[in-house]
Order: sequence, then C-alpha cells, then structure tokens
Amino acid sequence: MTETSDPDVMNLADALSVSWRPGEPRRLTYVERERGADTVYDYRFDIDASERVVAFDERISGRWGQVDWGPDGRYLLYTRGGDVRVYDTETGEQSTPAPSDAFDNAPRFAPDGERIAFVSGRGDAGNDIWVVDRDGSDLEQVTEGANPHDDKRWEPAWSPEGDRIAYVGAADWHGRDWADEAHVVHVGTGEVDRLTRGLSVTSVPSWAPDGDRVAFFAKEVAEPWYRHSEDIHVHDLRRGSREIYPVEASHQYNVQQPIWDGTDRLFFPTRERGKQQLEAMLLHDDSDARGIPTRVTVHDGVFGAGPVALSPDGEYLGFSYAEADLPPHPRAIPTAGGHEQQLRDPEVPDGVVVPENVTYESFDGQYVNGYLYKPEDVTEDDPAPALVQVHGGGHFQYGDGWHAIEQYLVAHGYVVFAIDFRGSGGYGRAFQELSMADWHGGQVDDAREAARFVRSLPYTTDGVGIYGGSWGGFMTLMSLTRYPEVWDAGVEWYGVSNQFTDYEEVDRVGRLLTERDMGGTPEEAEELYRKASAAFDLDRVETPLRVLHGAEDERVPINQAEELIDELDDGPVPFDATIYEDEGHGFRDEANRRDAIERTRGWFDEQL
Repeated sequence: MTETSDPDVMNLADALSVSWRPGEPRRLTYVERERGADTVYDYRFDIDASERVVAFDERISGRWGQVDWGPDGRYLLYTRGGDVRVYDTETGEQSTPAPSDAFDNAPRFAPDGERIAFVSGRGDAGNDIWVVDRDGSDLEQVTEGANPHDDKRWEPAWSPEGDRIAYVGAADWHGRDWADEAHVVHVGTGEVDRLTRGLSVTSVPSWAPDGDRVAFFAKEVAEPWYRHSEDIHVHDLRRGSREIYPVEASHQYNVQQPIWDGTDRLFFPTRERGKQQLEAMLLHDDSDARGIPTRVTVHDGVFGAGPVALSPDGEYLGFSYAEADLPPHPRAIPTAGGHEQQLRDPEVPDGVVVPENVTYESFDGQYVNGYLYKPEDVTEDDPAPALVQVHGGGHFQYGDGWHAIEQYLVAHGYVVFAIDFRGSGGYGRAFQELSMADWHGGQVDDAREAARFVRSLPYTTDGVGIYGGSWGGFMTLMSLTRYPEVWDAGVEWYGVSNQFTDYEEVDRVGRLLTERDMGGTPEEAEELYRKASAAFDLDRVETPLRVLHGAEDERVPINQAEELIDELDDGPVPFDATIYEDEGHGFRDEANRRDAIERTRGWFDEQL
C-alpha cells in the first residue's frame, strides 16, 4: 500500500474519463491511469464487477484519456502517439486509419460506426476537422481554418443522422480573435453554418436526439473566463432562433457538453464553493418549471477530468468522481434519482488527511475560502512550518477533490493552507470578476493575508512558504516580489514572470485569457501588463526560490523560466531551477512527477 509520504502518491490509479459501451449487458467504460500507463475497463452492472478491455504501456488520448465506442460496441476509438487508433475487441488488433506526422486529436465515430471524425493540424490552415472511413479509406478535410495550430481544445460532434458535425471555431470580435463561436458543417458539401456571434462558447454543441437543436455552454466575449458561472444556449437549427438559460453552469475544461435526456431535459454540472454537482433543467412547457434548474446529485466532492455521460437507455449517468480522501474513481447514479453507486474502490494511500474548510478575513474585509491541512502529530508544543498553496487557473478553484501534492507535503510535516483567492470560480460571477484588470493587486494581497492567518494558528511556526503551478506559479512570483518580507521560501511550477515576453510566445488560449482580463494587448494596457510582471521587480526578491518548468510548455513558454534563471542564478538569494525536457504545461511523465514533488518538499525542508 502506497503511503501519502511516498512521492508515488502522484501516480496512483486515477479514473480519468468514462463512456458507455453500446449493447448488452449495461457497461460503463472508464480509463484508469496509473504510473504513466492507461488501462481501459468495463464496469458490468449485471455482475457488479469490472473487466479489463485493453491495457497500454503508455498514456492514450492525451490528458483526459477519452475514448469512444462504435455503435456495435466492438471497436474502441482513441489516440496514441498523436495518431487516431481503432482497437478491435474481437481480434485484439489495433489499426491506424489516418497516420501522419501531425498531431491528431479527439476522434469520434459517426452514428453508423463506419466513419471517424477527428481534429488534426495536418493542414496548412490550422486545426481542422477531418473525416476518414474506419478502414482508412476516403480521408477528407471538412473544415478550413476552424482554429489556429496552437488551439487544440475542441472535438467534433456528429449529428444523429451523421450528415453534419458541430464544432467550435475561432472568430473575430470587434477586430480581435477573442470569440469562440458555434458552427455546424455539412459533411457532404463542406457548407458551414455559423450559429453564434460575439460569444465565448466553451463546449462543443451537443445534439438533441431529433437533430433539430443543439445546446452548448457560453458567455459573452468580454465576461471573465473560464468555464464557471456560464449560461446554456439552446439553438433551434430549423428556426434559426436561440434561447439562453442563465444557470451558472461550471464544467471541466472543454470536454463536458450539456447532456440531452430526450428532447425536453438537459443535464449539466454546476459548482458551489468547492463542491460540484449535476443539475437538470426542463425545456418543455407541460409545467411552470421550464428553465429552472434542480439538483440531481448531492455529494461532497467533484467530478473528474472527463465528461459526465448518459447511458444509451437514459437510465444512468456515469462519471469520474473524487473527494478529499478518495482519488478519482467511476460512479453512476440513476436518472430517476436515488443513491450514487461507487463502481470501483480507488487506491487510497495510508495517512490521508482531510482538510478543514475555513475562511479568513482579507485586507479589505472580504472573506476568502480555504482548505486547511494539519498533520496529526502537529501540536502547540510541537508546531510546524506552514505553506500557502495558490491554485492554477486564475478563474479556476481548489475544490473538494483529491490533491496528491498537498497530501504528500502534509505527510512530511507541513501545515498546508490552499486558498480560493478573489477571481476564483465557484463563488458567483461578482467574486470572479474581482480579478479583472487586477492581477497584481487583490489576489496577491489575499495570499499575503493567508500567510498572516496561518502564522496566527497556535500550532505553526513563523516560517511560511508559498507554492503553486501555472497561475499559482505566477501568484508565487508576484507574492515574492510584492511582499518579500512575508515569505520565507517559494516554489513555482511553470508560472509567468513577464507578461510581455509571455505574450510573444504563448498559445492562443493563454493570450486570450491575458488580453481579455487585462482589457487589451500589451500596447493597449502597458501599465497593467507591467504591474502583473514580477520580472520588473526581481531585485526585490529576498526569498529563496525554486523554479520547475517544462521545456515544451506552450501555455507558459520556457522563456519565462529562462528569464528567472538569467536574473537570479548565482545571485545573493538562494535560487534553483529544473527544466524538464519533453514536458509541456503540467508534468505528465511518471518520474518527472515524482521528482517535481520531491524537489518541492526538499526546498521547503532546506529553507524552512
């Protein structure tokens, strides 16, 4: 049994994504990732047990591990090594219908199971939708310039008849490419219907069973990102009309779509503080409840990375799920209501600590929500240093889920306080908007006040460190330059240090987040970009700093770490940097994940 003190706690079995396998008996397929390798399982409801479908010695289908089934339940579709792959469960053979040197992504079977749509950067125009027969014949490009090469978020969605594909494409908005609009392409002719204008569509449209309507999550372009407090749009393709439901949906990344249950009901995820639930909304007029959300799940955790999925017979919803003391595992709940069924017991390491959910008062009287991890053996007579964790994604949140890094650090004797600083999702749009054009201000002050709070606890020492990844890395750097007297050590994972040079090389998603939150380009909002750049205040750094970064990162390019190395290496303040080759934004390799967490703990051991 793994213990939380073991760095391999970062590589425990993790149920990433679920899908329903067609046919009998009822089977929920899930992809389990463990120590860098993926295994596909079917949970069979008739025998209350899981059966292995196929095992791989590497990761499949990228970060989220999504797979798709053909309509007869025989062929499994996924990506491996950047190519679309089809696995025949009867013969055990794997085929590659459309090999290329390009990066292919998100393959989906047509309703007839004979054709496959996927996203590929093999064309000159960017990432487009291509269609190929399952046997590798009749390869065809069906969109032209749907998205630039550096925007790989989206997937194709076949219509029930198999004659159209819905997708999201980049679009102009008042002279800027800030919009992501819903489109439908007719496969036979290549004709494209643009459904929206002036929106940030954050999910691929999902088709109603009759093929006459699509539903998707969206916000107005100028509203804050990202995938929290969003509206549901239902577009009638026959009438060309659209209804908007302000339900404040909050979904995972870009893989979750609104889920049609027949033609008169939609399921969708929401987030309230740290918990994520599934809600339903009626679309018919048979009662006075049209458009009013009601809750389906009542649990204490969050959904996993992959989407919630409705069974073919409409009787169950399946999903990956995690809580503070339960790593991600597959679950299902009847659409008629009732209790959730845990379909597989996750591997729970020894020594798990459940954080206490507490709030603290920040600099302006606003209260900030946080998660306080306390080692069992820490007391007033034997206090411990504390660490403040700042989460990734400026408008994401920490959440009531499984957090291996914090479990590891607590097992090594640290009090850890993970905070949802202003701008975080899950607390309403007004709270989320507090960070707009203020990346340098209130958020950083919230972190400072978190340090004050943990120092006031009777079982902590005066030594306090700060750490985080992506946005949390940026927050760490800003904290060390704005308030060097507050912090005793810092570790930043792949964070932005210079908004100007980051802007020059970042991918489209990172650039859009920056432009939209800042209100424009570096030329248009130079002062805000400068204030949000720790690079201009590195001479204020007094706190020992360790930097961890991936050499192939497109979201936060490697130049951000290189600038820190150039300025701080061999300086008077302890500094260390590790660059992981072949890693992008977020470390994926099993050995690198272990190394990164050990280096994080080692730095705090040395400095605190």
